[in-house]
Amino acid sequence: MQRNALVLAKNLSVGEVGNVAAILMGQLAQIASTLFAAQPVLDEDKVRHAGIKYSTVVLKGGSGQIANLAKSLVERPEIQSVVFTATGQSLNNRFAEYAATIGQKKLVELQPVGIALSGEDSAIRALTKKFSLLQ
Repeated sequence: MQRNALVLAKNLSVGEVGNVAAILMGQLAQIASTLFAAQPVLDEDKVRHAGIKYSTVVLKGGSGQIANLAKSLVERPEIQSVVFTATGQSLNNRFAEYAATIGQKKLVELQPVGIALSGEDSAIRALTKKFSLLQ
């Protein structure tokens, strides 16, 4: 069984939480294509519903904790992950500049504000047990 987790920086505003979560989940869905149903999930009125197949938890942590988790996953190909940073937040609608900046700095300098990860349920639980539920 699979599990997804988002770990978001505990100092984000409510609007930033929604924004960062949407960005991370969208990218994670592209990386881990089996997260969502391949066929539309429709009700009797033909309204499309989210086809997410695995549990997703949203947690909170510090920027340093997020960076450490991200770096620990570099050598774990069985866990799909993606981060987003304060640098990314500040360069909205400037993708070329964003990509160039990311390639020239260490993760901690970019100030991680969130990470999304997906993998086997027990592995994700073990990796995220030190984080608190986002409330």
